[in-house]
Amino acid sequence: MKKLFTVISGLVIAGSLFVTSGNTAKASECGCDTSPILGAEKNKIVANLISSLEFKEAKQSIKYEGFSWKGVKNIEVIVNHTHDDALMIGVPFYNQDESIEMAVFINGHFMGHNPLEEE
Repeated sequence: MKKLFTVISGLVIAGSLFVTSGNTAKASECGCDTSPILGAEKNKIVANLISSLEFKEAKQSIKYEGFSWKGVKNIEVIVNHTHDDALMIGVPFYNQDESIEMAVFINGHFMGHNPLEEE
């Protein structure tokens, strides 16, 4: 009987880990037609960006504000088909408390950096 109680208790605990309350987060619709760029094409775009003077100046400015750059691993590249196939590149920079700010480049031009909104 004790083993049965243990098994049932384990199932209840395991079930509670996988069952959600039904309160899902919904992203706001922007109405933009975008698609990510992956693979070799992304690597070429990122290589061109990080070798550009615009990126080097932005990186130096952001690092001066106390942020650090941890390489190209988490860079995101998106093409926005709604706005003449604008190429948007998000480069994560990390604060001392490991919060993330995304530096945004549109068609190779630095547009600024803002905290990453997590939902």
